[in-house]
Amino acid sequence: MRELMTSLLLWINAHGFPACVGLPEVNLVQSEQTHGYVAWYQHGVINLSERFDYGGLFPESSDRRVTLARSALLHEITHYCQEQRDGSRRITERVWLEREEQAYQLQTLYLREHGSSTVLVWHKDHEG
Repeated sequence: MRELMTSLLLWINAHGFPACVGLPEVNLVQSEQTHGYVAWYQHGVINLSERFDYGGLFPESSDRRVTLARSALLHEITHYCQEQRDGSRRITERVWLEREEQAYQLQTLYLREHGSSTVLVWHKDHEG
């Protein structure tokens, strides 16, 4: 897992976060700890729910399954890099939305570079 995360971090370094170093902690948890999402990042920790395709991270899985699972982990590592860049201070909803948009853009780019035509679009209506 550490080797996989390092390779994803290097990809992120080459795609907009050259100063991001280290690796977040990763835990397998119940869905309640991920706020209903398959994965959730907060303060140096990535929580993967039981719905996360953990088995899809490893090569014996189909190529498509590997790419999708790894892209989801990459999305969460992107949040780790954003926190390094911006600090761990309390953020506004607007900043949170911008971080999500950036993470989905990088995830989609990763999917494209790895042969997937999947495009992830994330949109949350907000005022302001």
